[in-house]
Amino acid sequence: MREIEFNIDTETGKCETKINGIQGPVCEQTARQLKQVLGTPTIDKKTAESNVKPLAKRRVGSNE
Repeated sequence: MREIEFNIDTETGKCETKINGIQGPVCEQTARQLKQVLGTPTIDKKTAESNVKPLAKRRVGSNE
């Protein structure tokens, strides 16, 4: 399931954001959009999931 998780420390105002279920280039695009809205993060860590390359889909059919 695709989701963006926000954890906000009410005492310090620190907001931690985690992107779940989105892989590869789409994850990078989502992170860029969040940076536009939330501003530049203090810490930016990539997970193993962000480095997954999408599988190419093979099309089967006639060559007409």
